[in-house]
Amino acid sequence: MSDVNDRIRSIVTSNLGEDNIVVESLKPNTLAFRVNPKQLGKTIETILTIDDATTLSAISGIDLDDRFEILYHLRTLGTIATIRCEIPSKSPKIQSITNLIPGANFHERENADFFGIKFVGHPNPERLVIPEAWPRNIFPLRKNAEIPSTDTRFSEVSAEPEVTNNSGVVTTKIVIGPQHPALLEPERFLIDVDGETVARVTPRIGYAHRGVEKATESRDYPKDVYLVERICGICNSCHSTTFCQAVETILDTEVPARGKYLRTIVLELNRIQSHLLLIGHTGHEIGYDTLFQYIWRDRETVMDLIELITGNRVITSFLTIGGVRRDITENKIPRINDGLSKLRERALFYQRLLDEDLTLKMRLKGVGVLRREDAVALAAVGPVARASGIKTDVRLEAPYAAYDEVGYKLIYRNEGDSWARLRVRADELVNSIDMVEYAVSSLPEGDIRVRVPRRVPEGEAINRVEAHRGELFYYFKSPERVKIRTPTFTNFQSVPKITEGENIADFPAAFSSIDPCFSCTDR
Repeated sequence: MSDVNDRIRSIVTSNLGEDNIVVESLKPNTLAFRVNPKQLGKTIETILTIDDATTLSAISGIDLDDRFEILYHLRTLGTIATIRCEIPSKSPKIQSITNLIPGANFHERENADFFGIKFVGHPNPERLVIPEAWPRNIFPLRKNAEIPSTDTRFSEVSAEPEVTNNSGVVTTKIVIGPQHPALLEPERFLIDVDGETVARVTPRIGYAHRGVEKATESRDYPKDVYLVERICGICNSCHSTTFCQAVETILDTEVPARGKYLRTIVLELNRIQSHLLLIGHTGHEIGYDTLFQYIWRDRETVMDLIELITGNRVITSFLTIGGVRRDITENKIPRINDGLSKLRERALFYQRLLDEDLTLKMRLKGVGVLRREDAVALAAVGPVARASGIKTDVRLEAPYAAYDEVGYKLIYRNEGDSWARLRVRADELVNSIDMVEYAVSSLPEGDIRVRVPRRVPEGEAINRVEAHRGELFYYFKSPERVKIRTPTFTNFQSVPKITEGENIADFPAAFSSIDPCFSCTDR
């Protein structure tokens, strides 16, 4: 990784000149460039030339009382290059980078909502997360924000037909959400349809927002572990892992080998149940409820294994700063292996089903295509990116836990359609079972956790894990800021691209194939 950082540093400094930037470092082993806001665009353009898969991971805002600091985290060559800019707190503004990275759209709008920063030149500077009725002069993540208790319901949107282009073509506006039978959680999608064809899709998020980032500021770190894993029940262990690893980085704490293996086991069991859920739910969305019922039956096997190991079925509360809370005893191993054997048989069955079943192929193949260049531009992550031919996975790029020892394999496809996104997950089911089997049979002897200091010193860290839906990104600045960017938040930006031009009947299949999680998105 040091060779990669040296290459990035050399390219950036040679293009911008050493007098125009300050090179810093962020743990663990990532680069940061402090630049004048006027140099932001040129710096990003330079980093984008390093690799054709370079894109944006997150934008972190920090309130420093007399000024704001904005951090642009770009993912290139498997590492994170961060660009830091400072702007005054009075009438804060900075140039939008959406012309360089269209996937910066949601990231900039979120920071505008929470900090009141104006991104000059943004193509759609409307609110994204906070309600329309929210007071215009209160920004929740500012340190001096006084959060109101007033009614903040969203304004209603008309569903009447309207003329949307100069040719006089009348499109019908379909409003899906925030309350809708097909949505388990509340979000809203405004869909303009021309006959049966989707002409435009406008997502609106924020209906399930709970202010987790703000809440972390008023709690100590052990309590924050319990808080962040409640961002999402499906990928709770991913959030607690990312948070704990960030704190451990600042504390310079090394988790024991047995603790790392146990973390890997639970993370991969969570991935198995999540991928099964997505495949089953997609079957339900296309009216294939037989598949849905099969999946729900088989998913019980992995849920039972999670309960056996952690004591809980959903919110596991398994991880702690310094390691894990519970061990796997010898008498549990035969039951784990038996469960994994059953899961392998079913995973192979679902692979064959995706390859051979006419219903699945007709409803998914060629539907919702996301080309590789669009996936890069829109900052897609996880199976969504890998199904479009992008070879990205945090388990490969920056191995954590025991992923450099348990036989991880990068799985990707090039079709970029809804079928490919499900097929990637079906293949990952088998690889996850392989890794869990190896980890269980090769558990190192020793402690499962180490004691850590009660007080966390000041420091900064970036931590990422490959959650089930893709790269989960945490920027951690002790003691004042925890920035969380979830996979669905950035994958949501691909929804218009994969649905516009499709038949309205294919919208559920294409949308479901990105594995959306509204709870994670809103936080």
